[in-house]
Amino acid sequence: MSDKLRPIPFKELLRQSVMEYKETKSFYGVPVSRPEKILKNLIINGQKIETPFGPAAGPHTQLAQNILAAYAAGARYFELKTVQVMWGEELGILKPCIYVETEAYNTEWSSELSPEKALEEYIKAWMLLHLLVKEFDLGRSDGFVFNMSVGYQLAGIQSPAVDAFLEAMKEGKDTTVFKACKETAIEEKELFGKVTEEFIRNIPSCISDTVTLSTMHGCPSGEIEEIVLYLMKEKKLNTHLKCNPTLLGYDKVKELLENGGYSQVEMNEEIFRHDISFEKAVALIGRLKEKSMELGKEFGIKLTNTLPVKIINQELPGEAMYLSGPALYPITIGVAAALREALEEIIKEDISMSYSGGADSGNIAAILETGIKPVTVSTLLLKTGGYKNLTALDKALAAELKEIPEIIDRDRLSALAKAAEQDSSYRNKAKRNAKTPASDYSAFCAKCRQCTDVCPNRANNKTEGDGKVYILHRDGLCNECGNCVYFCPLGHIPYKEKFTLFETPELFLDSLNPGVCNLESGYRLRWKGKIYEAGAEVFEHIKNVTELEPADIDKLLEETTEVV
Repeated sequence: MSDKLRPIPFKELLRQSVMEYKETKSFYGVPVSRPEKILKNLIINGQKIETPFGPAAGPHTQLAQNILAAYAAGARYFELKTVQVMWGEELGILKPCIYVETEAYNTEWSSELSPEKALEEYIKAWMLLHLLVKEFDLGRSDGFVFNMSVGYQLAGIQSPAVDAFLEAMKEGKDTTVFKACKETAIEEKELFGKVTEEFIRNIPSCISDTVTLSTMHGCPSGEIEEIVLYLMKEKKLNTHLKCNPTLLGYDKVKELLENGGYSQVEMNEEIFRHDISFEKAVALIGRLKEKSMELGKEFGIKLTNTLPVKIINQELPGEAMYLSGPALYPITIGVAAALREALEEIIKEDISMSYSGGADSGNIAAILETGIKPVTVSTLLLKTGGYKNLTALDKALAAELKEIPEIIDRDRLSALAKAAEQDSSYRNKAKRNAKTPASDYSAFCAKCRQCTDVCPNRANNKTEGDGKVYILHRDGLCNECGNCVYFCPLGHIPYKEKFTLFETPELFLDSLNPGVCNLESGYRLRWKGKIYEAGAEVFEHIKNVTELEPADIDKLLEETTEVV
């Protein structure tokens, strides 16, 4: 099945990226857009950065090519997907796990990769960005920041697997993957014109020294404090604590959802009682801020996590899911304003705040002008336009952003929170996507391409050949999140129905998708429910079997009678 991610090897990533940029000025189908609003003296997490926004920890920061695609669209801050002691099938994630047809929901909660494999993806992305930025003069080599994310309990974070991840991210020079990427880049030096061997050997080996802690709903305040102190004191990491939207309380959150037209959203009141209270959170944050100053580490808060709600209309499989996107905006900015006002009484120094909760081109400038930074997005990238919506954020900043205060401007933040409660832009106006039949499926898809834009993992790819455009699905990059389904105007299921490239015969046989895989002696092809095998000579007149029209495949199969 295609629900298990199989990352792309670094050599293939490197070759593909260099060739694609030279041919189309894009990375994995996303046009490269140099930021219009570069802030020369902007510091985030103690590091210089060109722009204060990027993808949140989620489906867009799990694989190396995802991070590269986000950079292409203008992102410079990358909140890496949460790593924990569990992964893969242990997570129990039912698929599909993303729903954005009307409101936005998901049931995923951390990296589906092991800490070791997640480390490989983040180091591959780090190396790729340094090489490509230098080669194609895309910006400053120190103009982007990686922020780790870990969860969810102290025992898991202290486990050998997660501990090794943290240490390798802080200093990766001795890791197998860091060394291998360097050697591969040197071996492939004919790809480059500006990148030298000396440059490759001097790529910084500290991937990140800042971490965001994500804790499950109901995690005791004492354990949260213990984890943050451990990360700052023992791991010597600058640390941000991700807070939950439940801090506003059940009644206030319900009021904001109903005012925004989200009355169909049903919450579990018990979660609000189990989560840390607002008063305890304020006291906890105050203590941690004071301790961070003693330790010489930065401590801040991330606002906010997603909101747990009940599944009542079968939007996704299971009983509970997480609400995100526009519905969260008045809630999240409300939490930020309430915390900043309460903290005014107990801490002398300002506290760093970062933001994720319904940010878009209509509010990002206003959020940053309160002093909150950076701003990260996830749901926005799952909608029409996909990664290219990051480019829209940059354009909005270029047109509207006046300044980013060095410290949080409490008055601006308070005013923004009040305005958000009445902002009609974030009311529920979504309607289900209409499905329109088309007589020529292939021709329609070639013009539509929505399934390519909204796929976080770049599993649906535009392929061109003989003056035609096709959509190819790559099995190994798909975890069956289901997002492409809601954007197909024809009502199809792209990740199950598109012609698929399989990496191995085993994966081919474990799927029902039409598609092809290479064998040592030829090809194996599934078409119209039948499986065919043929020698390479049958396919030798084409370079890529995925460039065939359905009629071409039918004709091709007339030349072979070998049916498995």
